[in-house]
Amino acid sequence: MYAFDYQRPTSRDAAKAAASGADARFLAGGQSLIQAMRLRLSQSERLVDLGAIADLKQIRAENNGVTIGAMATHASVASNADVIRVIPAIAELAGGIADPMVRNMGTIGGSIANADPAACYPAGVLALNATIHT
Repeated sequence: MYAFDYQRPTSRDAAKAAASGADARFLAGGQSLIQAMRLRLSQSERLVDLGAIADLKQIRAENNGVTIGAMATHASVASNADVIRVIPAIAELAGGIADPMVRNMGTIGGSIANADPAACYPAGVLALNATIHT
């Protein structure tokens, strides 16, 4: 693994500031990025860990849909009452991802941002005509 600066901000504004002016990558659950860095397939000057930004973990029902924060883990998506009620297909998809360790660490935002064609969420959000805010 190459050397890097690690930041763990507690707000969105602090995360934006931490990433500015550097070759920075945002760290979600770390299930793919950390492994790629360990194998020296990826590198960055700075990792900005989004894990301490509470509002990015929120899941809430709104109008005729559900808003799922980028840092919501697969396990929290799978067990959330609003997701189960409004879009049960996403709850079922999330509950079947990998194994319990990955479901408790991996995030929906990290999965979508990683853009692995074999990942579950990209196909699911495409099929549901979801809107992704970045």
